[in-house]
Amino acid sequence: MRTAVVMNPRSAGGRTGRTWKRIRPQLEAACGPVAAFETEAPGHGIRLTSDAVRSGFSRILAFGGDGTLNEVVNGVLTAGPEPNAEVGLIPQGTGSDFRRALGMPLDATGAIGIIRAGKTKYLDVMKVAYTLADGAGATRYAINLTSFGMGGRVAARANRSSKPLGGRVTFLAATLVTALGYRGDRVSLELDEVAIADVRITNVAVGNGPYHGAGMRVCPRAAVDDGLLDVSVITKLSPWELLTSGRYMFNGRIYEHPKVRFHRTSKLVARAVEGTSAIEIDGEALGYLPIRIEVVPRALRMIVP
Repeated sequence: MRTAVVMNPRSAGGRTGRTWKRIRPQLEAACGPVAAFETEAPGHGIRLTSDAVRSGFSRILAFGGDGTLNEVVNGVLTAGPEPNAEVGLIPQGTGSDFRRALGMPLDATGAIGIIRAGKTKYLDVMKVAYTLADGAGATRYAINLTSFGMGGRVAARANRSSKPLGGRVTFLAATLVTALGYRGDRVSLELDEVAIADVRITNVAVGNGPYHGAGMRVCPRAAVDDGLLDVSVITKLSPWELLTSGRYMFNGRIYEHPKVRFHRTSKLVARAVEGTSAIEIDGEALGYLPIRIEVVPRALRMIVP
């Protein structure tokens, strides 16, 4: 089995590259020789992965966080009509929300042990059609979670930071700063062809996995292989309500909050009724509503514990 690793060695202030040099001998002892591909710009990992699959690499490892994993997933799923490559993850950083969904350890040694064991499982993904800033349409696959409303703005602010204090602190700081000036987005939602009345939201999270924002359990019932999407609609919260509701985001009891509604669906369509509403896909701020999200069952073969 030919193994490729895709990473951004400059991420986390260069720590990813330094960690890679340290653990590469350990990975090659477990998997044999590996080819390392380094990303140079956002989206580059998609092309690197797709080229690697077409060149005969049958195992692609994402060495990084959710953004790197998202690009690897997209590269595998766009490489051909029936990609045979399996995807693995060596998580880096405190963000890495999808590794929480899988029960993957954060340390590289533990992740390499899971890769060596070689257990794989077919997972669902989300196919997301969304709108770019210039009004053009785009499509992206998501493995973990897509959100819109305040989530899109927070992701953009957090990703502009160098994250010197780690993913969780950076995300919480971005959330608090964004909340001070956020007045809510008015959107229309359609779930499996059934329209929901226009609603003013703080955020809507559509989860294949349960975690978001460096450990927030915004879709706590989501399962990565059930063929469905979990939708958490957080209606408009005041800055004070947002500040005092933080415990619901982390303790898995978000649906006990009086301003949160739970839905389960295979397809969601959302449009902005007033102004614009920003989106994020697997933690990356990529565009705006309107958006269409569909589950693609058992689309990706992934190495799991």
